[in-house]
Amino acid sequence: MQKIVKCDAVLLEVLQHSNIEDIDFLVDVLTDDGAGRVALSSSIKDLLLDQKAEKNYSEDGLRNLLHELQEYGGHSAMNLLRKEPVSYDELLTDVHKKLNGKDSKTKSSWQKEREIVLSLFGENWQKMTDHERWARCTEAKVVSGFFDMQENLNVDEKGIVLGLSAAASAATFLALRMFPPAAVVSALSLAFQSASQAYRVTIPFIAQVARIKMLAVKA
Repeated sequence: MQKIVKCDAVLLEVLQHSNIEDIDFLVDVLTDDGAGRVALSSSIKDLLLDQKAEKNYSEDGLRNLLHELQEYGGHSAMNLLRKEPVSYDELLTDVHKKLNGKDSKTKSSWQKEREIVLSLFGENWQKMTDHERWARCTEAKVVSGFFDMQENLNVDEKGIVLGLSAAASAATFLALRMFPPAAVVSALSLAFQSASQAYRVTIPFIAQVARIKMLAVKA
């Protein structure tokens, strides 16, 4: 009897009702666009890439995808000693804090998801290409904790959080890309460099799941 792979049950249901292309993005993030990662077994990589090519994800495939993505969350700065996959709620809070969001422990999941998506992608969050979203999530300044979420959000007169205009958001990330990578690296210890590598998976993972959930609400 095949062993059932553990993963977040709520996320599994979310992915089971998601577009194939949205799941493809998560597979690309986990497998580093098919190149593979040191912490990812070749058998899992091959399983996911085969199902991506077939445009048909089984429950077992989705479970393995989520399990591995949650495992990567265990390598973040807050979870270096964790042995179990980290829950989505913990990862969401961790990423929100990494992006220097406010009140990460007390805000609702919906608030944190919205702030993560809008701060990273701006008002163009629905139409931005996969490539650009991935690039923004993995900017050196973002994964190293130098991103200021509050500077990349607007709040209207009703207190509703909004994203920056497409032009303003693009300008922000153009400035981030001019930040000297060496300055970021020199500011980090070896442990935090390792954690930053994990955030190159965890941040786009959480941002993509949050975006999927926001799209479902608007549908």
